[in-house]
Amino acid sequence: MNKKWFAIVPAVALVAAPLPMQHASASDDQMVQATDEQNEYENVLNIAPEHQPTLTQGSTGMYGNEVDFVQFTISQAGFETEVDGVFGPNTEEQVKAFQAEHGLIADGIVGINTWVALFSEYDVEQFPVETAIHYAEEALQNDDLIFSSDGVLREDSEGNHFYSLKAQSQDLIDSGGSGTVGFYNVYKNGDVVEADPQS
Repeated sequence: MNKKWFAIVPAVALVAAPLPMQHASASDDQMVQATDEQNEYENVLNIAPEHQPTLTQGSTGMYGNEVDFVQFTISQAGFETEVDGVFGPNTEEQVKAFQAEHGLIADGIVGINTWVALFSEYDVEQFPVETAIHYAEEALQNDDLIFSSDGVLREDSEGNHFYSLKAQSQDLIDSGGSGTVGFYNVYKNGDVVEADPQS
């Protein structure tokens, strides 16, 4: 894929078939909260899944907050459990539900595959599409542009996460066109890269 670092919004290129996308706006509070949580779990996030401890009922982890990370992440994913650092029966049941949801063996044991799923889930929660849209709005600074996304968090060949955004001109939409003026990949670190539409 040909990538170019953005400089200005490219010349208008009307696209006849609009993609199904969702519109959103981001709040600074969400981004500050995400940064605080990332700092709290930095020691866990800096260790690859294959080097994480295997956690079972009664486990405390190696560094003291692995269980907290598991509880926080599965709670964010909708499997509510108290974030207390205690891998008890409720946490085990919620881990099983999380594993089943992600197509894993639902044994309540947090091993490599479950760690991979937890890290992926954590990334989605810490880098919501609203944040990517905020990055694009800040980078391109054009009040006429509307950004939308299919909400799929993608990963490039180097393991960096990004959302594909479509930029549309409100003026062109008001004139009866699709309004599409470009596509951008927006990365978790804030980079905004001009790109081809995702298929």
